[in-house]
Amino acid sequence: MPAKGFQIIGIEAKRHRKSGPQKQVRIDHNTNIVSVRKNNENELIVETRYTVSYGLLGIVQLDCEIRYHDESKEIIQKSDEQWQKEHKLPDDIAEVIHNRVLAQGSFEVLNIAKKMNLPPPFKVEIPQIKIGKKGERSNNNNSGPEVA
Repeated sequence: MPAKGFQIIGIEAKRHRKSGPQKQVRIDHNTNIVSVRKNNENELIVETRYTVSYGLLGIVQLDCEIRYHDESKEIIQKSDEQWQKEHKLPDDIAEVIHNRVLAQGSFEVLNIAKKMNLPPPFKVEIPQIKIGKKGERSNNNNSGPEVA
């Protein structure tokens, strides 16, 4: 896996006190690459910022570092040079980095949001067991496996 090591280097979270009751909360996710530096000839250290905005309710922001490893020294060198010139990574590398941030960071934000009494940043489905009499059909149209 080219993207490895997810390390949080900063957390900022705020719940706004004066926000009134809202019927529906819009939750926006945003990831940004803040900086890139070459760690060695096969590795880049990419600093990112993952922000989850809850509109008037609050905000959670994670600053993190991810290591991007590639056996090709050329790819690392070209990516580093492109970042220095344009502040942009090649699309395939940027995609891997952003997906890693979302995969790892979402669970961190979930824990922080819970502590701050903010809604979860993504839909959380908890498995449920349906117990009924044998032979009765449930009115539920779920065709998933039955768990007991």
